Amino acid sequence: MAYKPTEEVITILNQLGPSLLETKEARSMPAEVYTSQAFFDFEKEAVFARNWLCVGRQEQIPNPGDYYTIQINDDPLIVTRDKKMNIHVISAVCQHRGHIVAEGSGNCKNFRCPLHWWTYGLDGELISAPEMIRIEPFDILRHDHSLPSLKVEIWNGFIFCHFDPDAPPLAPTLTKLNEEMANYRVNDLVAMPFVDIEGCEWNWKIMIESSLEPYHTNYLHKGPHDFAPSQLAGFIDFDENDGQIMHPTGFTHVDAGFSPDMMANFPAISTLTLEQRQKMTIAAVPPMLTLGLMPDQVFWNIILPQGPGRILFRSGLLYPPETVSLPDFEERYKLANDSIQLINEQDLAANASLQKGLTSRLSRRGRYAALERTLPQLNKWLAKRYFDYAKTAGVDLELVDPV
Repeated sequence: MAYKPTEEVITILNQLGPSLLETKEARSMPAEVYTSQAFFDFEKEAVFARNWLCVGRQEQIPNPGDYYTIQINDDPLIVTRDKKMNIHVISAVCQHRGHIVAEGSGNCKNFRCPLHWWTYGLDGELISAPEMIRIEPFDILRHDHSLPSLKVEIWNGFIFCHFDPDAPPLAPTLTKLNEEMANYRVNDLVAMPFVDIEGCEWNWKIMIESSLEPYHTNYLHKGPHDFAPSQLAGFIDFDENDGQIMHPTGFTHVDAGFSPDMMANFPAISTLTLEQRQKMTIAAVPPMLTLGLMPDQVFWNIILPQGPGRILFRSGLLYPPETVSLPDFEERYKLANDSIQLINEQDLAANASLQKGLTSRLSRRGRYAALERTLPQLNKWLAKRYFDYAKTAGVDLELVDPV
């Protein structure tokens, strides 16, 4: 095993007990979980190297030869669609000397490293390596030096990848969320161009927390969020094998939404029940995807860590094809997107302040409110990954008594 938890990391892990309680004794996570470089290095192995990671939507690569690149911690990756319409996630690192073979997005027949012209197919297979026949038969070279390919699973139109080729499937862990999403037809929705916000100066877990907990919406989002007040939030029991954390929040009126008149910007998705038109469901598929199911649209966010206190935040909106074909769609979409970005701006400013406060020596492990029940659930999801990795690394933990 390449990485072994440091003493600093072990000390932090031993303090997590009070953060795993869904009771009045619960406490927030230690500040170091959000600020420590050593703990972030541990998370890269314990969480990101060993879990399904959402890297985008299938609509981003609709045609054969389409590709885009994405960086997950230290790993530059390429998401491609081959001639047979299969989706691949492959390393962008040339297996000769380490040069990056692709950046940005586009359409191509293959990827050629500019340094020595080693060329790879859309599935990562080595196609040519000039003059290397003098060193090794090409069939052997291709077997040993093709671009590493990650395991891929498509779930409701979202592309997930896993560094472990033997990883168990993702979908069985998302049963609760999948049942809730069925009527939203998420696999068939049309993705709008996403928005990237770079240089977000906070930890990746803070971004998930701000999406999941409904306690703050009455206060931070007072006004634009009043159609879904905190008091109408509900919670769903969390099982240790769940791959999602989720909760519904009821509306004060049917077909509500983020808009100046607090009504949905578009007609409700035709397959929704009346109950679904009177609520929104917020969900996270850690560690990178968060979702919001609304009567007329679905919003999604991907969180890309860039260090213990920095992320790239990507957000997008999904609509039924019949909505996108409306004659005034573009005008109404601008209003819808502006309204979502207003909520995002409020959350982003708050997240930056949280990260700043957590670096203070005077910060404390606060009490979770009843309306923050999703946060201990997220902590349980995290702790399972932390403890499982520590165990495989031969580390014995001694959790502090939560009480």
